[in-house]
Amino acid sequence: MQAAFLQILPNPILTMDQVKLLKKDNVVAPTAAGLADLGITPTSVEAVIPSYLWRFRAKGEYAADVQNITGLSQP
Repeated sequence: MQAAFLQILPNPILTMDQVKLLKKDNVVAPTAAGLADLGITPTSVEAVIPSYLWRFRAKGEYAADVQNITGLSQP
């Protein structure tokens, strides 16, 4: 009942959907398969993040390509 009222507020602190989700546990069972059981090798964030951020380099996303093609260094 409270969630029905609270969800109509501009910034609701509780909605009916949240109440529905809170009715069930969302914790993984201790007997659930882990990454190793599924054949997945974990990778650190530090190893992966450069592949996501390469386009935000200081001189632009194609700076290294231009330098490699022309053999010139950019200022």
